[in-house]
Amino acid sequence: METARHESLAPDEADASSPAACREPADFYTPAGRDGVGRFCRRFLDENALTATELLHHPRHQTALSNTATFVAILTQAERAMDRKGGMTPLVNEIARLSRERLKENPPPDFLPDAYPGTAAELLSVGGFLGRFLLDAAVTQHIATCRSFAEKAESLLDLAETTEHPDALAPLERLLGEILLSDAGTASCARDAPFVTLIDLIVTLIAADRPMVEEAPPVFRRLDALMRRVPMPGLRDALAAAFRREMAKPACFTIASAGDMFGIEAVQREILALSDLSARLRDGEGAYVGGARTEAALQRRTALLVNEDTVPEITRGRNFVQKLRILLVLQKMPLSPSAAKAVTDYLKSFFDSRDFAGRLLDCWKDRNEKLKGLAEVQRMVLSSAFPEEEREYLGGQLDDIQNAFLRTQRVLAPLIQAKDDPPVDSVLDIVRLAGEGAICSGKSRLAVARVLYRHCHRPRFVRHVLLNAPGPKERVARANWLRQSLAMVGVPFIDLAAQRVLVVDDEAGPRALVASVLQELGIGHVDSAADGQEALERFRADGTAYDLIICDWMMPRLSGLDLLKQVRESRNDLPFLMVTALATLEAVKKALAHQVSGYIAKPFTPDQLEEKIFLVLAQKGIGE
Repeated sequence: METARHESLAPDEADASSPAACREPADFYTPAGRDGVGRFCRRFLDENALTATELLHHPRHQTALSNTATFVAILTQAERAMDRKGGMTPLVNEIARLSRERLKENPPPDFLPDAYPGTAAELLSVGGFLGRFLLDAAVTQHIATCRSFAEKAESLLDLAETTEHPDALAPLERLLGEILLSDAGTASCARDAPFVTLIDLIVTLIAADRPMVEEAPPVFRRLDALMRRVPMPGLRDALAAAFRREMAKPACFTIASAGDMFGIEAVQREILALSDLSARLRDGEGAYVGGARTEAALQRRTALLVNEDTVPEITRGRNFVQKLRILLVLQKMPLSPSAAKAVTDYLKSFFDSRDFAGRLLDCWKDRNEKLKGLAEVQRMVLSSAFPEEEREYLGGQLDDIQNAFLRTQRVLAPLIQAKDDPPVDSVLDIVRLAGEGAICSGKSRLAVARVLYRHCHRPRFVRHVLLNAPGPKERVARANWLRQSLAMVGVPFIDLAAQRVLVVDDEAGPRALVASVLQELGIGHVDSAADGQEALERFRADGTAYDLIICDWMMPRLSGLDLLKQVRESRNDLPFLMVTALATLEAVKKALAHQVSGYIAKPFTPDQLEEKIFLVLAQKGIGE
């Protein structure tokens, strides 16, 4: 029965041959057979608020159909489609006879919604085709008194809320799908919602990418809850077919306003609406829900709007960056080959123009807005439909424009050329730009990263931003903001006040110098040890007590190299900075062999030590 649960409900609108498989009564109960019944009997079914499954499982509905004036025409149409002249009448009569016999021998039970799981299990225990037939018949009888498709959907959803068993859900999913495959059924469930609203309701169910709106009709709200609770692949396929059916109608998403003399703005809004639908109906790998048929439905729509002659008109009246946005959106939509070429060629003409940089920068007035705009356009280009090599080239072109702007407008100059620490607000301004995604990837990001890497760890900056925070929660919030903003340009943020450092040196003077540099940096906790043995004892007492060890090489009792070996036996990730007067190649090789994080040669200045400390701590930050 698990197989029946996942059978597709959606018909192939272009495939008129599916009923050809119906050569025996049982063939009508397959997905293709039900599809054929639904299409050939559509008018009768819609007039009576019925589905193909109900017709196939209720003798009264079969009798009503045979008494209609159009019954003979329906049979003739089906026979012509199957190339079986005179072959349908005996099949239909046999279906009616078998339905009466099966239901006479196994009358469908009456049940309340809460009893449905038990009833379904009991009927399915009969086994095989008969068990499935009897369950369909029981559900058909349960909804027989409902007067509209919407009432039937509500009744089916009442049953679905009582179970998660795939076999019990299968007939409910099938019937709900058949209701939505009907134009009249969808309209009934949607309470005759207008085209734009209905499309949004359907796509929200398919994509599950946003909450169902509160004002949605009850059936759609309940369908949304059901499809989020349990997988409904068949129902999703039926919704995709309903979407394609609605998209084939002449209704539009937008209408021209009184001031839109040529309807250009309406076309632009129509394209943007189609682009949004296209994006929502794609999965993570870019495939459309409903496959090529859904893509074709969107392509048919866009073909009416986009071609070689209309592409320039579509962007008329917009500024330079707005034109780029529209064209990059268009490029990713399902277009015919000729339309796609027209869009791409027109786009490239913008990038190839000599005044491209000037026209683009003129779209914004404020310096920061120009930076943000350039980064936005670069992101659009890097995610565009251009070939990968071309994306990288055009992205690099935008990076060059921003990098030149950073230099000519001296955006970073106050931070680079400052003799002392630059004003904190100047640093924060660049941090904010980084956090807002205003920096292009490439040379621009590297230039900004170099500046922020050093200045965001200066004691004055750290004290101003973090240590002066009004409370612990605010301090944590600021640290998180800094970390996230700096990460946007690839800079790890090190909360120096939270770092715990062990300084190891057998000479008091050098040990005090290192400790003072650490304190000036704003390191929160500094310990010292007079030799390697003392340091090892501290480390063994608590291997997680320190975030950095700064250790002299030549010491009595236990050398710095021996301490490094002991530390690496239990902690490969602990930054270890070696201080040595033996900066020979052989000494460096020995230290590197035991994964030293960095080394600094005596004598050194406080600035040199500070830079090394940042280096080794940042290595750990990048790793994390």
